[in-house]
Amino acid sequence: MSVFEFDDYKDFFNHWVESLPKKGHGEYRRVAMALSVSTTMISQVFKGDKELSLELACDLCEYLNMSEDETDYFLLMVEHRRAGSVKLQKRLHRQIKERQEKAQKLENRLRKETQLSEETRAIFYSSWIYSGVRILASCDGYDDAAAISGKLNLPRNQVQKVLDFLLGHGLLVQKKGELQLGPTTTHIGSSNLLTVKHHQNWRLQGFNRMVQMEEKNLFYSGPMSLSEEVADKVRQEILNLLDHVYKVVPPSKSETTRCLNIDWFEY
Repeated sequence: MSVFEFDDYKDFFNHWVESLPKKGHGEYRRVAMALSVSTTMISQVFKGDKELSLELACDLCEYLNMSEDETDYFLLMVEHRRAGSVKLQKRLHRQIKERQEKAQKLENRLRKETQLSEETRAIFYSSWIYSGVRILASCDGYDDAAAISGKLNLPRNQVQKVLDFLLGHGLLVQKKGELQLGPTTTHIGSSNLLTVKHHQNWRLQGFNRMVQMEEKNLFYSGPMSLSEEVADKVRQEILNLLDHVYKVVPPSKSETTRCLNIDWFEY
């Protein structure tokens, strides 16, 4: 749910609460604690005629982990509701519509971009978190920063920034409140220096998982001596396996996350 789809901050917030598990039961209380105000006051704002101050609105945006653009837009909607004259209301409403059109144009442009720029690739491959969050977000039940941060044991604000990046570059899209893989591709060739960084990031995650000794995981190291001919055959078998894996994985339903690392090298 994008804040730019709304021109009233109360409508946006109430829709957001409704989209939470158990329809946001207890969320008013949590928001009140975060903003250091009473639950009654929050109820009077979002169920009544009372308006948020700009200061509290700014704190609420931080609680919602909004980006800079989203925060500016939310504050604009608050100003519109608080406007004391029809003339000012019309001026602010016109600014709201302009920001909505700008956001829509940006979304349409991102839909057409299916390749990452070198600068964006460098950010994406700088840490396993970007691809990890992207893959997990495609699974059922992981449609917001809170759920993802709980699963990956990462700070919520860090996950939200990663989600903003992925959504902003078309690596994820949001449809009817659910996160899905976007049209932008992330593949890089073996000659790209970022490939090394990508392998290192996930190897380190593999090292961390080894000590947990979970049966669902599989780690194998098998030093051996063999002929050059058989070494070439084994390499080809691995390539055949990868080809099969990427034929059966994409059409399957996203229910869990796994990372496949295969090390096969001469020493």
